[in-house]
Amino acid sequence: MRTPKLFAQSEGSLIADYASRMSEALVRRSAEIEVRAARVEAEIAIKARSEFLANMNHELRTPLNAIIGFATMLRDVDQYKLDEEQHYTYAEYILQSADLLLGHINTILEVAALDSSSVDMTDDAVDFSDLLDEAIERVQIRAKAACVVVEHKETVGEAIGWGDAQRTGQALDHLLQTAIKACDEGGHILVRASVNKHDWAEIAVRDDGAGLSPDALRESLDAFKQMHRGLDRSFAGPGIGYAVAKTFIEMQGGRFSIKSYEGQGTLVRISLPSPALKSAEKPSNSGDAADETSIADNHAGKIHDAA
Repeated sequence: MRTPKLFAQSEGSLIADYASRMSEALVRRSAEIEVRAARVEAEIAIKARSEFLANMNHELRTPLNAIIGFATMLRDVDQYKLDEEQHYTYAEYILQSADLLLGHINTILEVAALDSSSVDMTDDAVDFSDLLDEAIERVQIRAKAACVVVEHKETVGEAIGWGDAQRTGQALDHLLQTAIKACDEGGHILVRASVNKHDWAEIAVRDDGAGLSPDALRESLDAFKQMHRGLDRSFAGPGIGYAVAKTFIEMQGGRFSIKSYEGQGTLVRISLPSPALKSAEKPSNSGDAADETSIADNHAGKIHDAA
C-alpha cells in the first residue's frame, strides 16, 4: 500500500500566491476588528463621561442655588421679616448646601485625577481609629441634615495600617457619604476599626439602608454610572462613592470588599496591611477569598452579623 504524500506548494505557484493573499487579508481583517473595538470602547467611555458631567451639572447647581437663595433672604432680613428661628434654619441650610457642593467638587477633582492617572501616593503608618474619628467629624453636617446617626464602635486591637492616610481618608469619606445617602430618615450607620484575621488593619462601614441587588452593586462599582432606587430621583450626588473608594484602596495594595442585600443594607470593608506585614511577604488570600470579593455573595442574613 502506498503512503499518501502531502501536496507540495512550490514557491511562486498559484496556490502559494493565493495562500499568501488570504493570510494578508486575515491580518488586515484582524487589525480592522481591533481598531473598531477600540473605537467603540472609546465612544462608550466618552458617552459615560458626558452623562456623568451632565448629571454633575444638576448636582452642582442645586446646592449653589440654595446657597444664593437663602443667603439673599438673610441679607434682606427686613424685607422677609425673619425671626430668630428662621435665621438659624436658613443659615443651617446654607451650611448644608455648601457642604454638599464641596463634596461634589472634591468628587469631580478626584475622578479627574484618577482618570488621568495623576494621583500621588505616599506610604506611612495610618491609625485607622483616628482616621475614623476625623471622617465622622467631616460628615456630621450631612448626617445631621439626613437625620442619620453614625456610631463609632470601639476599636478592636491596634488597627495600624501601612499606606496613604490622605487617600484612605478620602475613600472613607466616600463610604460614609454613600452610607448616609442610602439611609432613610432615622437611619443608623455603624463603623469600626479593627485588626482582621490576616493581621491587616480594617475599617467596616455598615448601614441599614435599602441595600442593592447584585446587578445594582456591580453598576455602583463603575465610576461613571448613576445609581438610584427605582424612579426615586431625590438622591444626592453622582453615586460613585464605592467606585472611587475601591480605587483609592486598591491603589495602595489594600483590599476592598462589599456585601449588600436588598432590604438589609450594605457592609463595606477596607483594609491595609500592617507596617510589619508590609515589610514582610504579603500573606496569601487562599481559603478566605469570599471575605475579599468586590461583589456581594448571596448568603442572606450575614449583613447584620459582619460588623
